[in-house]
Amino acid sequence: MKKTLFALTLSLSSLAFATPKVEVSARATPREKFGAERLREAVSKLSGNEHILLATRQDALLAKFDTKIPQLWPGAKEAFALERVGKTIIVAGSDPSGVLYGSEELADLIRAEHALPKRLDFIDHPQLKIRGAVIGLQKPEITYENAEYDYPYTPKDFPWFYDKAEWTKYLDQLVEQRTNALFLWNGHPFTSLLKLPKYPEAQELSTTQLEQNIEMFRWLTAEADKRGIWILQGFYNIHLSHNFARAHHLPFHLSAPSELSSEYTRYCISEFIRKYPNVGIFMTLGEAMGPHYGPEWLTKTIIPGVLDGLAEQEKTVGHPVPQPPIVVRAHATDIEKAMPAATAIYSNIDTMWKWNGESFTWTNIRGPVKERFQTLVKGSNDTIVNMHLMSNFEPFRWGDPDFVRETTRSFVRLGIGGVHVYPLRYWDWPNSADKTDPLLKQTDRDWIWFASWARYAWNPEREPQTEKIYWIEQFAKRFAVAGNLNAVGHSPLTVGLESPEVLAAQKRDLTTLQRETGAHLLAAYELSGQCAPEVIRRLGITEGNRQVLSLGMTMPQLIDAARFNPAQTLWTGDAPDGERLDEWVANEVNHGKHHGENPLGVAADAARKSAEAVREAETAAPGIAADAMPEYRRIVNDMRAIAALMAFYNAKVQAAALVMRYGYDRDTNHLTEARRLLAESVQHFARLRELTENTYRNAAGMQTSQRQIPVRGGPTTNHWRDLLPVYQKELAVFDKRLARLKAGSFTGPGADKASQLPEIGFTLESGGGETFTVAGGASLYADQEMPITSVVPELNGMKGIRVSTHQQTPIRFRLDKPAQILVGFFKSESRKARNVSPDTEQWNIVLPDAVTQKKGLPISVWAKPLPAGENDLDLGKGAYVVLGFIPEETHVTPHVNFDPNSKQPPNLDWMFED
Repeated sequence: MKKTLFALTLSLSSLAFATPKVEVSARATPREKFGAERLREAVSKLSGNEHILLATRQDALLAKFDTKIPQLWPGAKEAFALERVGKTIIVAGSDPSGVLYGSEELADLIRAEHALPKRLDFIDHPQLKIRGAVIGLQKPEITYENAEYDYPYTPKDFPWFYDKAEWTKYLDQLVEQRTNALFLWNGHPFTSLLKLPKYPEAQELSTTQLEQNIEMFRWLTAEADKRGIWILQGFYNIHLSHNFARAHHLPFHLSAPSELSSEYTRYCISEFIRKYPNVGIFMTLGEAMGPHYGPEWLTKTIIPGVLDGLAEQEKTVGHPVPQPPIVVRAHATDIEKAMPAATAIYSNIDTMWKWNGESFTWTNIRGPVKERFQTLVKGSNDTIVNMHLMSNFEPFRWGDPDFVRETTRSFVRLGIGGVHVYPLRYWDWPNSADKTDPLLKQTDRDWIWFASWARYAWNPEREPQTEKIYWIEQFAKRFAVAGNLNAVGHSPLTVGLESPEVLAAQKRDLTTLQRETGAHLLAAYELSGQCAPEVIRRLGITEGNRQVLSLGMTMPQLIDAARFNPAQTLWTGDAPDGERLDEWVANEVNHGKHHGENPLGVAADAARKSAEAVREAETAAPGIAADAMPEYRRIVNDMRAIAALMAFYNAKVQAAALVMRYGYDRDTNHLTEARRLLAESVQHFARLRELTENTYRNAAGMQTSQRQIPVRGGPTTNHWRDLLPVYQKELAVFDKRLARLKAGSFTGPGADKASQLPEIGFTLESGGGETFTVAGGASLYADQEMPITSVVPELNGMKGIRVSTHQQTPIRFRLDKPAQILVGFFKSESRKARNVSPDTEQWNIVLPDAVTQKKGLPISVWAKPLPAGENDLDLGKGAYVVLGFIPEETHVTPHVNFDPNSKQPPNLDWMFED
């Protein structure tokens, strides 16, 4: 009897301490098995005899429950259903990813309730098919043989790439936020990830290093795959292995295809697909290569390479393999011609295009940008939005969840199928710009950026007031609850995908003070978050990374934006209706009708909102937990810095408007008031310099000469301390010019005649173009008389290259030193005749209307940096002429001409420039 009682007691004890059982299909994929592991961890501290089944909807494991589980709709992707039938809990997915996400949802419910749900009847699926994160294997500076975008994968340049523990944390965050794609950017990654037996001369790394990279990438792709994440490796075209290029006497980057470059690139892609079964590719067809070669290169080189690799994969595994994804950027290429040709031979191919260029300016789009997206959506399986670089936010914290939600709703309305989200500090991953020791991780500092995109890419149709409460609670938990945030901003909390069911299950035991703290911090982020988008779209030169908004703008950039190659779509497509500063001033002077956003009103509004954001952030102080205080102080400092920046813009744009009014009526009283406001703007910038001196390493992640606004980029022009002297000098020059104007002794800048620019020597290879001396009477074409009638002094006597009117081959030349190439483009009303892609930021206008010809419009001169050594230039059959090569560091100052016959106001840049 005692033995029976003991056995019964033991049996009851075992039941009491049993944990729920998790079972997967006999044919479970790595994704399903990973989901099961995560669930086992979630139930490991629970007691119970429930049975949890994980499988795809039609799997045999779920057959006996077929009538109890809802049917998922035909074609469902990544969808799942959760159901409880007695002691059995069912996770049914439309596919392995659906099973994985269903497991994540159930685990969230378990963590919220600290128990298995008593009832379950829940279906969910994502709104966007592709939900992508971005990491660049690229550096702030051009470090590899002066070749843009090219960086071999090495521990020296990318130590984080080899850290499996950090990768595991990051990949776990991605799966918890249901991100299903990770885009890795590089110029030419293949020689860092592959042995290329066919081209041994292409190898760029030691064999030991290459083998380490291959092992690491195989591990990474397998770990990502089991978390439902496709790795997509990016590359530029046509970029070559530098050793391969040297061996074959070619430039590192080609502007036109050749048989050899096509064979080499096709082989690289084939080996990549063969070697790594869980990858896709995405590419930039243009920039180096001429836009018109895009269809040919895509259909005759890239897609055949993928198909070659796929065939080799299928031979190895013995069964058909789904096509890996290909994503083509609609950037600097003829995408409208490329895609129809590509989809005829490959089905799993999507397009990608930038939403607001290289900034975040608006929750919507209109005009030419909207039309472009509509065309892409119509001609693609899926079009992916590229949230690219976020140049107008650097380097400060940004997080306005409702701005992200409304933007994602716009994606859905337009039929866009995916989003590809850059980190806020792309060029310096994984570190933020904060001056701390150790450096802050972006995944910690910018948690709300990553979380809001993940949350709304899954489902943007959430009730706004409920969402506001959600984000207040996230701030409160992070900053007002002890133990949830350490000194370097790391938190154990994962934020982003909680469903209404999970939120309803959570015990909300926050105090009133904690909730108020969260509300103040959210308000600060929302208010400051509206400032940079508004200011860049009304006052900026470009949304591109050519401009660093946080470093300010010069007066010429405000009063004479046309001189700086403004991106027209910044205000015609990436902004609501409104006026640019020149248009607003003209309407004011001529009593014209104003429309839309007012640039002065926007600047004043940003100054007001940013000041209010400071007050909100400071008001949160009493509720901040002690361990969260270091990050809280950094937030408050950011809010103060943004307020100083917006006050700078507010004062300066008012000054600019008054200077422009002087151009119409020559009333020097406008200049007197402008001088007061300009001095005020310098004071605000001095305050900004003070706030950032010991808190930020620099402003922009990219530290190359591609940055042009407000000044030429580089390590010595990337901090507010570097720019303050620029604005102080601008004020000093204005004081001198204003004094001379008032004294009546100033005759204008024409008295200081410009002289010829310094030249860099070059050697032109035979086969395309001919050299000539740029001077009056010289023909601009090699095969046709088109004489120059006048040329600015900077170019007079320069050695240039002219081509024939039918030029179809690239011109090839060797530069003695790094240089800027000066190219004159003949103006045309035809969009097809444009040689400079409006999508690329590499070209910058330096001398407007610098050369006149007997017939035709004046020719403006554009500059682009080029490395020393072999280069080529292929601008298609358009009209262009090379007008010389100047040193890389040379600054070109444009001419100022007072034309008494002109109906336009005069150019007044000279009032601020030596």
